[in-house]
Parts: sequence; C-alpha cells; structure tokens
Amino acid sequence: MIVSVQSRQRIRPVPFAAPLPLGMEVMTLARLQAMAPPNVLSRPLRPAFHSLLLITGGAATLAVDFVGHRLIPGSVLWTKPGQVQQFGDEWLAGDLVIFQPDFLIPGTGAATIADDPLRHTCVHSSPAHSSTDRARQALRRAYAEVARRGEPTAAETETLQHLLSILILRLAPGPPSTAGADSAGLDTRFRVLLERDFRTAHDVDHYARQLGYSLRTLNRATQTTAGESSKQAVSRRLVLEARRLLAYTDRPVATIARELGFTDPSNFSTFFARQTSEAPSAFRIRARSGPAASCP
Repeated sequence: MIVSVQSRQRIRPVPFAAPLPLGMEVMTLARLQAMAPPNVLSRPLRPAFHSLLLITGGAATLAVDFVGHRLIPGSVLWTKPGQVQQFGDEWLAGDLVIFQPDFLIPGTGAATIADDPLRHTCVHSSPAHSSTDRARQALRRAYAEVARRGEPTAAETETLQHLLSILILRLAPGPPSTAGADSAGLDTRFRVLLERDFRTAHDVDHYARQLGYSLRTLNRATQTTAGESSKQAVSRRLVLEARRLLAYTDRPVATIARELGFTDPSNFSTFFARQTSEAPSAFRIRARSGPAASCP
C-alpha cells in the first residue's frame, strides 16, 4: 500500500450510521464494497466505532496506524474507534461487524475488553468451522432476522449483545490472573484517561493524581499489564498522534507541536526524534512515499 507525496489524502472521519435503531450492524464485505462511494475505502478512514473484519475468502493488506496487516481466510482484524485504517485494492470476502462503544452490556467481560485501549488491532487466524466461525455465523443469522423485520425488540437486542460478546471473548486472550486483576483495572482506567488528556497533559503525575494513586503504584500497574512505564505510554500515544498528523495533514510541524501541547516546536522535534530516531519532516516524507510496515 503506497501513499505518494503527490496523491496524499486526508483522514476521513466515519460516524456510526446503521439502518436499524441498534448500536451495531453486520454486513458482508461485498455489500460494504458495493455501497461505498468510489475510492473511499482506499482513503485513510477514522471510524468512530469498533469494527471486526472476519475473513472467509481472498487476501489483502489493511493498514492500521501505519502497520500493514495481511488478511487471509480465517483472519480476524479488530480495530478500535479512532484508529486510522486504509484498505488496499485487493479482493476480500467475509463479514464486517461494527458496533458502538456503548453497545455491549456494561460490566461484562466483553465490554471490559472492548473498553481497554490496549486491546487494539489484533489479527487471529483460525481454521474453518472453528468456534470463532460458529460465533460469527450465529451473530450474522440473528442480525439478518432482526434486519428482515426492521424493528428489534428488547429481547432481540439483548440476544445480539450476548452473541457479539461471545464472539469477542472467542477472539480475546483469557482474563488476567487474580493477582494481576487490580493492576489490569488500574491500567485500563489510566489508558482511558490518557486518551482524553494526552494532548494537554504530558506529566505522568497528572494521571496518578487524577486516578488517586501514587506514581509508583501507577507505574507498577502499567509495567505488570503492558510492560511499559506510564511515561512510556504517554510518549507512545503522543508519537502515534504526531505520526497521524504528519502523514495525513499538511499542517506545519510548528502547528502540530502546538496541537499536541508543546509550547516550543523545537522541543517537539527533539521529542519526536528521540522517540522515533528520525525528524518529523523526515517521517512525513517517508510516510507519504513508502509502504506501511508489516505486522510483526
């Protein structure tokens, strides 16, 4: 997937819009491709909802936040609200499940997984007729029945919530151990707060105070759960947003620096170079002229 300097395209926000009064929708990829305006899927898109791609045929690469994910039959790709994604021109068959952040029943295991910003883009491969595929087909059939009638009942909505939860639990790693549950809970709350405040709060003490914990406790939670300090998490989130703005907008580096809370553009450039080993301008050129990195 190549985005040239001459043909670079801006990020297109995609709000949630479904034909039924539900917080979710299931469709085939063929229907998605048929209903999308020409060339839209090949542009950088930033959906405001969760999406699950469940591939049954074809092969293609989907870039998500500068990482290219190769999808083949049996692959499942889960992207979270706010992630920038871009399809290639290759053919794929399968299902797309989209759902709003508040569709799942609060407090359930699936809702906890969906709310965790660390559980972002993930690709799983599974054989045909696996439990994941059976969960996909059950969800698809239930949604098709609701769509045929056009007006979901409360019981049907709850059924869809449970079926989607089953699918998510099939995809996600097992729950943390009892010993790590407290750390995982604190880490999740930290990630949610970080997503809200990273543009204006670079000091990790801010997050510890907001959460009501000492910095040492917060660092222990992030190290236990994600293998990084809270400071590393803040820096990584700033770098991701900086990359998005550099790659997909024409804003000057100084403007991007201010948007990300840096009062001095030179401080931003120094920070970016220290984190990525290249200057912001060098990254901008490379991102617009080369392919996305492969998924590890």
